[in-house]
Amino acid sequence: MRRLGLHIDELEKLLNEKGFDGHFLCNSSFPGKLRESLHQHLMEILQGETHIPSFYLTTYSLWKDEDSPYVQCDFKVRYDKGHGFGIDKVDAKYVVDRSFNPVRTFETRLKSNEDLPTRENINSLVGPRKRSLKL
Repeated sequence: MRRLGLHIDELEKLLNEKGFDGHFLCNSSFPGKLRESLHQHLMEILQGETHIPSFYLTTYSLWKDEDSPYVQCDFKVRYDKGHGFGIDKVDAKYVVDRSFNPVRTFETRLKSNEDLPTRENINSLVGPRKRSLKL
C-alpha cells in the first residue's frame, strides 16, 4: 500500500504539471479532486482483489459554466505494481450545447506518461477556434 501511495503522488504530480488540476471522475464515479476520487475508486476495486484493472479518469480541461461550451478529457489509465500508473490513451471532445454531440474530437495513444499533452495543447486542438477579421 505504501508503494501505491507513492504511485498516486506521481500521477497527481504529472497531471498537475500538465495543467489538469481540477476535479475528476474515476470510471464515471467518485467526483472530487484527483487524490480523493482515485482513493475512493481504489478502495472499492481493491476489496478482496490484488489487481487494479485499467480505468478511466475524466476531467474538464475547459469549463466556465453549465451553459458554456466545454472540453472533456478522458484518460485511460493502467496500473503496474513496479512502474506505477501509466496513461495509455487520451480522448478529448469539444461540446458546445446540451445535445452532448462533440463538435471536434482528439484521440492519442501515449508511449509514456511524458508524452501527455498539456491542458492548453488539448484545448487548442479541439477547443473553440479564434476568428480573425479578414480585411
